[in-house]
Amino acid sequence: MRLFLTGASGFLGKNFYKVALKRGHYIYATSRKRNKNRIKNLKWLYGDFNQNWKKEMSNSDLLVHLAADGLIKKKKQDVYETNIFKSISLLKNAIKYNCKNWLIISTSSEYGTKLNNKNLRFSKKTNRIPDDDYGLSKAIFTDECIKLAKKFKCKVRIMRVFPIYGKGENKNRLYPSLLSAIKHGKDFFLKNPLEKRDFSNVKFVSEILCDATNFNIKKFKFFQIWHVSQNQPELIKNFAERHWRANKAEGKLIINKKSNTTYNHISDENSLWK
Repeated sequence: MRLFLTGASGFLGKNFYKVALKRGHYIYATSRKRNKNRIKNLKWLYGDFNQNWKKEMSNSDLLVHLAADGLIKKKKQDVYETNIFKSISLLKNAIKYNCKNWLIISTSSEYGTKLNNKNLRFSKKTNRIPDDDYGLSKAIFTDECIKLAKKFKCKVRIMRVFPIYGKGENKNRLYPSLLSAIKHGKDFFLKNPLEKRDFSNVKFVSEILCDATNFNIKKFKFFQIWHVSQNQPELIKNFAERHWRANKAEGKLIINKKSNTTYNHISDENSLWK
C-alpha cells in the first residue's frame, strides 16, 4: 500500500514509518526538516503538509495524518493554525486528488481531564471537555473530519492515542527527563506522583496504528473512532520507580507530598483497538 504520511519527522512519526516500511508499505513523507538519510521505499517531501502534493497524493491509497502542534508548548495561534486550518486544507487536497481513505491520529486530550472518580474511564462515547488548546483543536478537527467524510463519501478512521513514551521523545517530557537524571546521577522531583495514566510504549502504538491502516478489517461506512493504549494504567510514582530501579539509578526520587492531583487518564477497555 502507498501511504501519504504527515508528521514523519516527529516522535511517533519516526517510529510509525519504520514499522510501516517493514510491513512493505511505500511512503510519501512530508517534513519541513531536511533528512540526509536515504531510505528504501520512503520518499521525503520537503514543505508544509498542506501544500499541493498532487502527484504524490493522487498516487496514494491512504492518508495518515500525524502532524500536530501543541503537545509541547507552542503559541496558541500556531496550535489552531496547524491542527485545524492546515489540517482541513490537507483533507480538501486529499478529496481533490481522490485520496479518500484517511487514518487520523488524534489524542485522548480531546476528553480533557474532568473524570476524577477513580472508577471511571474514558470511552468513545464520553462527553469531550478539552481543557487546553491542544485538546480543543484536535476535538474540533475530529468533528470536521467526520463532516467531510460524510459529505464527500470518504472513509476516516480516527485513532485517539493515550499517553505514550519511548526512545526519541521530547527531552522535556517525563520519561526522557527521568532517564537523563538517571544517566547523570541526579535526583528527580515528581510533581504529580498520584496521577494515573495509560502509559504506552511508542513501539506498541506504532504497531497498532499500522494495523489500523488496513481498512478491510473492522469495516465501516464513513467513520470510526478507536482508542490506542496498552491498557496497563499505573501511577506516575510507580512508573518512575519502576524505571528508576531497572536502570539502577544513583540519585533519589523526590516525591511531592503536597500534591493531591489524583485524576485518571485511562481508556475504557471496550473502546480499545485490539
